Amino acid sequence: MEQNKPPSPQPGLTNAEKIVEFHDAVGAPVPGQPVVPSMDILELRHKLLQEEFEEVTEAWEALTAVLQANSPIQPADVTEWVHELADLLYVTYGAILACGVDPDPIFAEVHRANLSKAGGPRRADGKILKPPGWQPADVRSVIKRQMNGGSGD
Repeated sequence: MEQNKPPSPQPGLTNAEKIVEFHDAVGAPVPGQPVVPSMDILELRHKLLQEEFEEVTEAWEALTAVLQANSPIQPADVTEWVHELADLLYVTYGAILACGVDPDPIFAEVHRANLSKAGGPRRADGKILKPPGWQPADVRSVIKRQMNGGSGD
């Protein structure tokens, strides 16, 4: 019995478009506009995110164990952790797309809000804190624009 050959990735796609390409290839639905997914879809997406986060944590634990042991380590030794982080991004994009939401404008809005923290206070561990007057990302407005047929940009 002959198996179908997997499609080749299309060049020049955004990350969101790559996930849509994958979903199309495997027959996973991607709603064309914002929706509330079914309980089954929500549970699946949550489970996938949990599984990927566990894999990120396992890779982090392995990496930090090497660092704590003062063992020789090379930049390429972060490969497993970076791989698992990329898998988590992949599943995160898929979860957003399962809601019929284009993740790219959402990410742009979150980026805008985060960038406005520049120049704000910094915690002792290096985390940038919210400066006075900081406003959170307005994700609801982006989703509403997408609901009304706009790109959300």
